[in-house]
Amino acid sequence: MNDENQFDSRLEELFAREHTHLPAEPFVPVALRALGAQRKRAVWTARLLKAAGVVALIALSPRLIDASVWLAMHLDTLAAWAVPRLSSPFVLAGAALCVLAAFATKWARVW
Repeated sequence: MNDENQFDSRLEELFAREHTHLPAEPFVPVALRALGAQRKRAVWTARLLKAAGVVALIALSPRLIDASVWLAMHLDTLAAWAVPRLSSPFVLAGAALCVLAAFATKWARVW
């Protein structure tokens, strides 16, 4: 039992004498500062884009209203023009291929 205590005290003395602090590496603080700056830029960019979107929506609202009124007035003409073209066999086959490609892509992601 005495040997164990002596061994423990020698070990503690060895650790106390040999324990030195490693020099601080500049990578971690520099990387954290860079990440913080990048996140701030991303937040400001997102806020700026949202504000620009709101301003653009406000500025373009008269044009959007005019376009929706024009579309409502000419919807019958547009439908009469589009339905025969969209109901052709080639368009339907293309749409079916697009749907199959979408399902195949989804199934490939699952597997």
